[in-house]
Amino acid sequence: MNHAPTAPPARIAITGSSGLYGRALLREIRRELPAARVLGIDRRAAAADLPDEFFGGDLLDPAATAALVAFRPDTLVHLAFAVEPGRDRAAMRRTHVEGTRGLLAAAATVPAARVLLASSATVYGAWPDNPVACRESDPLRPRPEYYYSADKGLVEQVVAEFAAAHPAIAVAVTRPVIVCGPGARNFITDFFLHAPCMLLPDGADTPLQFVHEADLARATLTLVRAAARGPFNVAPDDVLTQREIAAELGIAAIPLPHRLLTIVGRAWWHLRLPFFRTPPGLSHYIRHRWVVSSERLRRELGFEFSHSSRQAFRTLLESDRSPAGR
Repeated sequence: MNHAPTAPPARIAITGSSGLYGRALLREIRRELPAARVLGIDRRAAAADLPDEFFGGDLLDPAATAALVAFRPDTLVHLAFAVEPGRDRAAMRRTHVEGTRGLLAAAATVPAARVLLASSATVYGAWPDNPVACRESDPLRPRPEYYYSADKGLVEQVVAEFAAAHPAIAVAVTRPVIVCGPGARNFITDFFLHAPCMLLPDGADTPLQFVHEADLARATLTLVRAAARGPFNVAPDDVLTQREIAAELGIAAIPLPHRLLTIVGRAWWHLRLPFFRTPPGLSHYIRHRWVVSSERLRRELGFEFSHSSRQAFRTLLESDRSPAGR
């Protein structure tokens, strides 16, 4: 697919601007588009990598969409999703789905020339019949047991409907794998950093991919500048199996029946036990492969990753072992 040339983004609104993805994107914008003006929308302001203007509040607050319309962005980058697991599922889904609807309506009102939304490679689901590497043309089959995957699947439906109804707006979606880097800290990275052992569901040595935050930011800005359309996987080609991850961490890899792992995981979550915040349903993603191909990103936009999965994962370990990361 050829992407039509367009004027460079000059007014960029970023939801989730204080998160890992948002801050990395802001740094990339400052490097590549220093004249661009940026509006950040988030519940709280970040300590660094600040936008030119900032609105602090919830996406469901009408004032958030009013701030977006008043800023009149030519580009909206929607990154505001709850990676951290929450207990109120209805509230999280409402924020994810209805918050996205409100932002897209505001983008159409402006109107913005480009819209990019962050999804996740988890939307392909973790199933025993997954292909060796999922491509953007493969069906989305998010695991209903894992809230984040399920919500991303619903949001992608909303975005597809919006794109069909507004053909003049270039609408793109990123589907990154596990994000790593010096600034990455969430329940997934904490699991890897603090797990006493690596559990292998039913003995599976599942391959996983990791993308460095800087590569994710570069890919995102590349898509925005090209006014790209449609979904793009964002992942290096190489994988790390769970046994390889255990070797990197210096811990044992122990086979365990998946049924037992699921029971223990649910009990841990519902009893609110310490150390791990892993929500139910995530165990499927270490049982079945959900590797993705980024061939489209390379073929259509010439994008190349500067970090492999192994290198991205090692930056996470190095930052945790440094004095600043402790």
